[in-house]
Amino acid sequence: PWCKMAFFSALQCILLQKMYGQFASPDFPNVYPNNKERTWDITVPKGYTIRLYFTYFNLELSYLCEYDYVKVCGVSRVSRLCGQVSTDTEEAPGNKTYHSVDNTLTVTFRSDYSNEKQFTGFEAFYAAEDMDECKLLVDGEPLCDHYCHNYLGGYYCSCRVGYALHKDKRTCTGESCQSQSFTKRSGEITSPNYPKAYPKLSSCSYSIRVEEGFMIILAFVETFNVEAHPEALCPYDALKVSWQYGPFCGQTLPPKIETGSNAVDITFTTDISGDHTGWKIKYTTRGGLSGLGFLAIQKSSCSLGDRFLMFISREIREGRAFFPFLFLFVNCLVVNCGPPEDIDNGTVTYVTRPEVTTYKAEIQYKCEGPFYSMKEKICIFKCLVFIAILISLLSVCGTRTVTSLLRIYGGKRAKPGELPWQVLLTDERGRAGGGSLLLDNWVLTAAHVVADQRNPLSLTIKMGLLNKYSVHYQQAWAEAIFVHEGYKNDDINFNNDIALIKLKHKVPINANITPICLPGREARFQVKTDEMGLVSGWGKTEKGLSSNYLLYAELTVTDQQKCKNLYANKQAADGKPLIVTENMFCAGAEGEGKDSCQGDSGGPFAFLDSQTKKWVIGGIVSWGLECGVADQYGVYTNVYNYISWIQNTMVNNS
Repeated sequence: PWCKMAFFSALQCILLQKMYGQFASPDFPNVYPNNKERTWDITVPKGYTIRLYFTYFNLELSYLCEYDYVKVCGVSRVSRLCGQVSTDTEEAPGNKTYHSVDNTLTVTFRSDYSNEKQFTGFEAFYAAEDMDECKLLVDGEPLCDHYCHNYLGGYYCSCRVGYALHKDKRTCTGESCQSQSFTKRSGEITSPNYPKAYPKLSSCSYSIRVEEGFMIILAFVETFNVEAHPEALCPYDALKVSWQYGPFCGQTLPPKIETGSNAVDITFTTDISGDHTGWKIKYTTRGGLSGLGFLAIQKSSCSLGDRFLMFISREIREGRAFFPFLFLFVNCLVVNCGPPEDIDNGTVTYVTRPEVTTYKAEIQYKCEGPFYSMKEKICIFKCLVFIAILISLLSVCGTRTVTSLLRIYGGKRAKPGELPWQVLLTDERGRAGGGSLLLDNWVLTAAHVVADQRNPLSLTIKMGLLNKYSVHYQQAWAEAIFVHEGYKNDDINFNNDIALIKLKHKVPINANITPICLPGREARFQVKTDEMGLVSGWGKTEKGLSSNYLLYAELTVTDQQKCKNLYANKQAADGKPLIVTENMFCAGAEGEGKDSCQGDSGGPFAFLDSQTKKWVIGGIVSWGLECGVADQYGVYTNVYNYISWIQNTMVNNS
């Protein structure tokens, strides 16, 4: 693969695949010829590294080794060698030994068109060495979570008693982290192994269910220590209480929570890194008026407090509560939930009787189909004590009115209704980019597309169009732009290249304008190597000009390490390294011709969920070098890593 990237009149490429060997410059030990280039690609089995050293070295010395040189790639730092002895600005190998970072190493020799003196070149030897993977660090963490065992050509991990090895074969997850149910009116809940460190890559759920009429109260006690981030809200580990409280992380005890419900669900998710001790919750209940409604004591003589409640009959007679042990009659008021809230794109119906909203009265919500559906499966609600009802509609996502799909850069023209979530963005400088509609009033895009946008209202947002010069489209206006806190706007480091645009008004959902679905937290939504996705946009085509029509292409997700290795030896225009992080993934097509390009930035990389048959936003077009070049991939923001950030941003700003 390295030989394909070099274009030189006298280029030769030699493959070396034995466990050890020797090679030398052309015509060694005689004077090497002018205008010559030769590359040796050395490969040994995986689990081994390569040791390289020179027994003889004599090349023409030039400033920064510009004329004749030997370049060693695949080591921790690319080395360019010349001369016989190292100087302040040039490096000669001397007695130095070079070690590869993996099982591959590339050595290139090059001579220029003329030499004034006689130089005889070099002789080098290499040998495979067993790699001690157990000494490696991945993002500053040991390769194995608990125990690492090295053997010739490989390694394996194992876990302490009470833990199970995760499918990644490195991380130990807690066997005790499973669904737990609590039905008593008080109790304690803790993170696994509390107060010791909780396990990684775990998803724990706890449910509390008490009798109807009781309210559950949660109090965080002792210590609270959950991995946090200084600039983002709980992107790593997170504790959530039902759908409305949290996420919680950090080292500060969260406040007491009066849930207002007799049913509470707690979820605790952890990622692959960190060493934190977790949390402890004591829960209690308050109430006990099930079947009675809300009791409002109106007589001053009824002042016995909690003792008084112990003798309450659960019977209501003619609007009065009867207390047989005290022989007192006091007035009471049955709970009234009040008129239900109106909702956009939906209607409410009184089930029990018209306008009745008292205790146990039922109401029903319906959505305007087919483009809207209930966010929760329950659509009939009963008025109960301590129950607060929140209704919201969720626009249908990830569906297309056109289901056929043909096999951007080398792409096909989209048909009406085929990519209804695609958004065209044009900034105040006239630069175009893409985006994806979420719900009916949010747009997801890349941070670098909108990071320089000073006034949100000057951002042009169009939806429901194929020809970008068409006069038939849905116009939208930005109310606010939220760029990820970890994004550095330096045109080199594209980590955290993600942003959200809140629209000033909701857009109508129809056949040509439909939001795309966010990925779930289940493992099936994680982007996988060789997975096929769909990228779309109005960016540059193979003719070098931006497309007037919305194009799409099918691309395959590339092995992450392969992509990292490819970009590790490339540099930006200013010479700085290009880095592929775990918040990115790479994709391309076999051979060359299909790719995303300039002008597609911020647009969607969509995947079809095999279970729901809906389209999910898995990636955002982020960066790359040349478009449509063989074995050179486009890089995309991995949306799965930002689910919490997206949801929290939308909830906190709605």
